Amino acid sequence: MLAVFITSWEGLVDRAQVHAGQKVLIHGGAGGIGHVAVQIARSRGAEVFATASTSRLEVVERLGATPIDYTATSVEDYMAKCTGGEGFDVIFDTVGGAVLDNSFKAVRTYTGHVVSALGWGTHALAPLSFRGATYSGIFTLLPILTGRGREHHGEIMREAAALADAGALKPMLDPRRFTLTDIAAAHEAVESGAAQGKIVIDID
Repeated sequence: MLAVFITSWEGLVDRAQVHAGQKVLIHGGAGGIGHVAVQIARSRGAEVFATASTSRLEVVERLGATPIDYTATSVEDYMAKCTGGEGFDVIFDTVGGAVLDNSFKAVRTYTGHVVSALGWGTHALAPLSFRGATYSGIFTLLPILTGRGREHHGEIMREAAALADAGALKPMLDPRRFTLTDIAAAHEAVESGAAQGKIVIDID
């Protein structure tokens, strides 16, 4: 949960400076990073939209975001419906690949900002450039690997504690409980995508 919150905070607050009155799109809103990102954006007063598969739309709605079924709606259609064709002020990509490419097409002209936690691979920046928008990448492990910026991670975790104490941050936990003896099953649940939230492993 630590890395998930730091990733979401660095993207939405440090890079995109999300604030009230903005329309924010979270890709993968029911996922590990996404469900926390939705809550952070809402806590800062933004109107939040989130993509998810058909079976996960209810999770997104329960978090307080407007759900978008990415399997049934094109980028052009949901951009038109949610923003009147203007584009989103902030788009946070937690999926990567083609989703990041689509984000460059759905961001608001001039003032829009795209953030990605998975900005690896080769991507065409032309759609982003034609909109005059900006992009930031996030690599949460950098302070751990280099030692630079560790103090800020502590500041971010204090923000997490404050949101949790205020009831504005609730992690999604898979209802199953695992122990060290069946850790292989826990790993399989994560790898297969069957986990409905973070996996908890009890250590006696």
